[in-house]
Amino acid sequence: MISFSHAFLIMAAFAFLLLLAVLLGGWLVFKSKSAPGERLIGPAPKGSVFTIPDAAFAPDVVDEEQDKKMMENTERFLSMLGGGKP
Repeated sequence: MISFSHAFLIMAAFAFLLLLAVLLGGWLVFKSKSAPGERLIGPAPKGSVFTIPDAAFAPDVVDEEQDKKMMENTERFLSMLGGGKP
């Protein structure tokens, strides 16, 4: 037979898990529907929010100099690890 204290502890554990699930579900719904920079608790921050534009709207500017320098640095780093060009 289960004692009253054990039954109470089991019910309290279930109540805690239920509360935790409700809070997690509410947070997930808020995150899925919130605007960038919107907070769950407290006022919205002042000023504009920094967002990275989508790749579809980003300009296609290629800087050959930076790409060449980055590739040289990458090749030098890989050669130090013993994995340079095959």
